[in-house]
Amino acid sequence: PAVPPKLIFVTPSHQYPLGSHLSLDRRRQLIQIARQHNSWIVEDDYDSEFRFSGQPYPSLQGLENNAPVLYMGTFSKTIYPSLRIGYLVVPKPLFSPLRIVAAELYRGGHLLEQKALAEFIREGHYEAHIRRMRLLYGKRRDYLVSLIQRYLGPEFIHEYDEAAGLHLVLKLPNSCDDVAIAATALERGVKVRPLSQYYMQSHAHAERGLL
Repeated sequence: PAVPPKLIFVTPSHQYPLGSHLSLDRRRQLIQIARQHNSWIVEDDYDSEFRFSGQPYPSLQGLENNAPVLYMGTFSKTIYPSLRIGYLVVPKPLFSPLRIVAAELYRGGHLLEQKALAEFIREGHYEAHIRRMRLLYGKRRDYLVSLIQRYLGPEFIHEYDEAAGLHLVLKLPNSCDDVAIAATALERGVKVRPLSQYYMQSHAHAERGLL
């Protein structure tokens, strides 16, 4: 890059919004780039728990010893959104300064919820919960995909879809106004997001679709 990055933010397991993943080779390459430029990688591994086919990919944080990676996760997707508890796994050199920053930003915090969650994990309930939810969400996803293929056609499933995560992209012809379609869907009680709005306004090749 023309300007060496100080911070690299990635969602390698299920990129938002298109849903693609970062291959193992590209993960290793990214770590090497970060090392070359003395950069830090922030790995937001949300939705990595919900992969419905194949083997999960290893995290960047665990690929190499002393990798310059801050691994970030959340329980809002796996348990329920209003829990509002996340976590950050950091390299040793960053632990003390980030602990000071966290103490200033989150005075008090959600101590009761954190203790209950820790007990939930320690007793093995969280792992069992993930297995149940993966099965449930996988069935729901398969049913939605089957309806799209039956009534619209397989070409409406985005080519980047990889049977993972809690959202998928319904691909639309570029002649469609996905913003207007999303507004009409909302009027009928269905909330979807237009894919074109995730592109820069000056992007002439913005795809049309719904999330």
